[in-house]
Amino acid sequence: MLTAEHDRQSRSPQQAHPIDREALAREQITELRERPNGLLQPLASFVRWELGRRVRMGQISWDDVLRDEVVDSAVASAMARLQEQGEPIRDLSSYLRIRAQDMIGREVRRVGLERRQYISLDQTIMSGEEAEGGEDVRVADIIPDPNAREPEQIVIDNETLAYLIDVLSGVPDVWRTVFLQRTVQERSAREVADLEGLDIDEVRRITIRTREYLRDRYITEYDDLFDLDS
Repeated sequence: MLTAEHDRQSRSPQQAHPIDREALAREQITELRERPNGLLQPLASFVRWELGRRVRMGQISWDDVLRDEVVDSAVASAMARLQEQGEPIRDLSSYLRIRAQDMIGREVRRVGLERRQYISLDQTIMSGEEAEGGEDVRVADIIPDPNAREPEQIVIDNETLAYLIDVLSGVPDVWRTVFLQRTVQERSAREVADLEGLDIDEVRRITIRTREYLRDRYITEYDDLFDLDS
């Protein structure tokens, strides 16, 4: 005869009682925070294999996508889903692999696009014998610096930063600091975590929550403006 304990364990997360599902979701969150080898080692091995496959196909190089970044992103995605929905993930290991594969796919597309757009700034387009002054002319000599910003863009960026600082006055200081570093300063989650002494999952969670806060503020301000116009 099956025992009650065996029956409870044999049920999938979706078949469990609502209270049990909430408990299972909390257990999965705890498991992700503790990052046990039994969960992350298979994920890291899968990511390493998938990256190696992409490298052998010539789609990326080993420096284009870091294994740890992919693993961290997959874990953060699972954490965010569990915290937002409060429902357990049916197969956590499979979910992590799918999220990791999604990120690798996005990075492959990004690298491919960059390669198609790339042209060496050191490429010589006119030899010294042909050019005035007797010096070689390179691509970098005749096109503007792609990283240089126009004065108009600098003004827009400063106005955006001032707006963000004003709107984010309603969130905790650490949220504001983390979000500005991730978005304005374009630092990675790992860099921000090291600088602020936070767990990388916490950095990603703060970033997601702050984006939600900004979205809600924008919707509220838009609705208020619409009411005034009407």
